[in-house]
Amino acid sequence: MTTKHPANANLNLGFDVAFRGMPVQEEYLPMVSEYLEDLHTTLQKAIDDYPRVMAVRFDPIIPTQISESMTLQDHQWLIRRFIRSLKAIIKHDRAMKRRAGWAPDTKVRYVWCREVGENGKPHYHFFLMLNRDAYHLPGRVGSPNENLCSRISRAWYSALGVVWNPQEPWIHVPQNPVYWIERDDAESFQQAFYRASYLCKANTKLYGIGLRAFGNSQN
Repeated sequence: MTTKHPANANLNLGFDVAFRGMPVQEEYLPMVSEYLEDLHTTLQKAIDDYPRVMAVRFDPIIPTQISESMTLQDHQWLIRRFIRSLKAIIKHDRAMKRRAGWAPDTKVRYVWCREVGENGKPHYHFFLMLNRDAYHLPGRVGSPNENLCSRISRAWYSALGVVWNPQEPWIHVPQNPVYWIERDDAESFQQAFYRASYLCKANTKLYGIGLRAFGNSQN
């Protein structure tokens, strides 16, 4: 069952416990149908690109002292700057690995959402998809060794216009964040879709202020 979103006539709310035959996190219903479709498309493109995909859930953090001074325009450009920086960092890492020997490349695919909590402050959630032959695991947040988490942290700092401090990563990685998706394993696709469906929930998303509440990679 679907119905028009009361705050955005371009969107539809879905109340079904499954989408395209795959379960969603029903405790967060309703979901935005268009967001679920974009999530499915992005995951499908990732597994079309590579037979093995590593997907990871993380939440970039905006410290209070920075959040309180940010304007709507700052938020309007924040995710674009973050993605541009993350792509550049990953491209550089792949280039350095190739200099040392063979190293597989990866496209950067993702789904993100912007939500506003009860305190009125915006926050973001991400689901990142990469070639698993390039990045097998994200590593530990705050590790002294460079890993995918540290690269995400650097990109987020860059987007906020702040000099990177590895001792304060400003990245939250929830429990069980990693999903290994196999092209010939439908269950692994469904498990990743289920986890990321949280980003497609209608609740806590704000419309009508000139900011996107949801986005996904288009390449």
